Amino acid sequence: MGGASGMALGVALNAARKVVVLDGDGAALMKLGALATIGAYAAANLLHILLDNGVHDSTGGQATVSATVDFAGVALACGYAYAAACDTLAGFEAALAACAGMSGPALLHVRIAPGSMDRLGRPTVKPAEVARRFKAFLAEGAPVTAAVPA
Repeated sequence: MGGASGMALGVALNAARKVVVLDGDGAALMKLGALATIGAYAAANLLHILLDNGVHDSTGGQATVSATVDFAGVALACGYAYAAACDTLAGFEAALAACAGMSGPALLHVRIAPGSMDRLGRPTVKPAEVARRFKAFLAEGAPVTAAVPA
């Protein structure tokens, strides 16, 4: 938990294709420094979607403090090229369309309801297989060189 956005940045800096990362409010709060790093590296192909349900759903539903955090404002202050907050499907669609042609990292802060599907299963693929499949997926794309920000 808390590493998806950093991993996505690494992929975005080494891939020509669009990289989309789904993050949660709890993870983003744990790793706020990742937003600053993403902004500093300014990966033109990174879309960061932050799903904010106000709780740590995967560990029992403990409340987060996300209701008091302006994630879109934080992202812009960290150097993201675009950031928006929404709490409806129409708002999400509009924000997604607005950042579609932009260059630079974008963040969409989407407020959603807590809870998961009753029959949501646990992962069945072993970590070594996940790593192998991820490496194979990355190998399919053409790498690009990333410069370290000043």
